[in-house]
Amino acid sequence: MSFAEFGRTEVPAPRTERSAEDLALEAEKLSLRTTRPAPGAVVIEAAGILDMNSAPQFAEAVRAHLTAATRTAVLDLSGLSFLSTDGVVVLMEAGHRALMRQANLVLVSQNRIVDRLLGILDVTDRFTYASTADAAINAADATPALREPVSRL
Repeated sequence: MSFAEFGRTEVPAPRTERSAEDLALEAEKLSLRTTRPAPGAVVIEAAGILDMNSAPQFAEAVRAHLTAATRTAVLDLSGLSFLSTDGVVVLMEAGHRALMRQANLVLVSQNRIVDRLLGILDVTDRFTYASTADAAINAADATPALREPVSRL
């Protein structure tokens, strides 16, 4: 069948405007922000959706910043609107990397979505938690040689 048979004689122009649905999906994509608030410390803030599509991006960011020079890595997950098991796998890998490098890995969640999935998967006891990134950095700086956990859920 041709366009003429449908009453059209030309190919329609591509749509240039973006729907509210498209904008909402884009706003929910994973966004990462990295800061270094103190020597040997890195904070990676994640916001949006951490799922199978964005887990590789998150994993790469964590790997890139969890270096030998990093004594404390804080993963701030409080801005996540969704967390899948793929994201939890990245968190578990990050915990293992930190352990191998003798670094502190601290999660800042204060997020029901994150806390619930970690609880369902029964992995909450594998992580150290803090209420804020600043609290994690301050507690780690107070006992850098001991590498003690900041607090447990």
